[in-house]
Amino acid sequence: MTEIRSVDFRSVGQLSHLTFPAFARAFSEAPRQGSQLRLHRLAAFERDNPIGLALATMDAQSGHAELRSLVVDRPHRRMGTARALLQEMETRLRDDGGKLVSTLFSDQLPGAAGFAALLADAGWSGPKPERIRILGRVGKTGDVFRDRERLVQRALRDGLTIVSWRDHDGDPRSLILREIEAGRAPDWTQIGLMADTVDPDFSMILTDGTGEVVGWVICQFHAEVRRWGFPVGWIHEEHQKRGWLLVAYAQGAHFIESRHGPDAVAVFESSSGLPMMWRVLEHRFAPHADRADLMMISKKSL
Repeated sequence: MTEIRSVDFRSVGQLSHLTFPAFARAFSEAPRQGSQLRLHRLAAFERDNPIGLALATMDAQSGHAELRSLVVDRPHRRMGTARALLQEMETRLRDDGGKLVSTLFSDQLPGAAGFAALLADAGWSGPKPERIRILGRVGKTGDVFRDRERLVQRALRDGLTIVSWRDHDGDPRSLILREIEAGRAPDWTQIGLMADTVDPDFSMILTDGTGEVVGWVICQFHAEVRRWGFPVGWIHEEHQKRGWLLVAYAQGAHFIESRHGPDAVAVFESSSGLPMMWRVLEHRFAPHADRADLMMISKKSL
């Protein structure tokens, strides 16, 4: 008989084969004092043998939760375990004050169609594209940006300034949060902001000719796969048509190549909230990428 029960952070390491390494590491950490982010861990056991794992986070202030991982060991699939884990996780999140739960998954994920069907049967919204991801070696950006130097020089003449977080005079995290709290930038632009994987050398603050902050780029270094990810690149709407964000991405790739060589791997992302940048990644980056996929989003009110 299958039993579903909570597991604490000390036990996640023993269940790491049931999720991705990054999630196993994040959910095996002790709770941070005063943190608004609550971590939920549920495991399915058969005769004390772990056969499934569900991981979720919830912002205690907003009540918004995210299902981060749901995996059932291959020999135990198609027996209702995933459905039971999902239902129990929804209940736990609701009891903890959750109002909305969402999940993101790649359209290239093995079993993506089956996962989408599971969510639909549980009353979640149909998945729709939320983010685009492009993965490739930074040395290939020469193919993407044949006119990189011209683009950069034009942007600099127009007043764009790009400063790395390491070289910034202030506190970039606080600066970004102030912009968001003031309503000058959407909430999604803080994705990855507080993670300890943020790379200060390749994360950037963008300003205009008057010194006003007009955008930023967040870069994370994932040591376990030795890969640089750019989960957020954002710029004020009035500057989007000037190509400044494209220039920032070009510079980020150039800086990584200069320091770590042309075979260093980077992942660039864009949200549906930046349709112009989405099209650039899709039509200009993707043809030269090693891999490209769409991150699909599905939601459910709790």
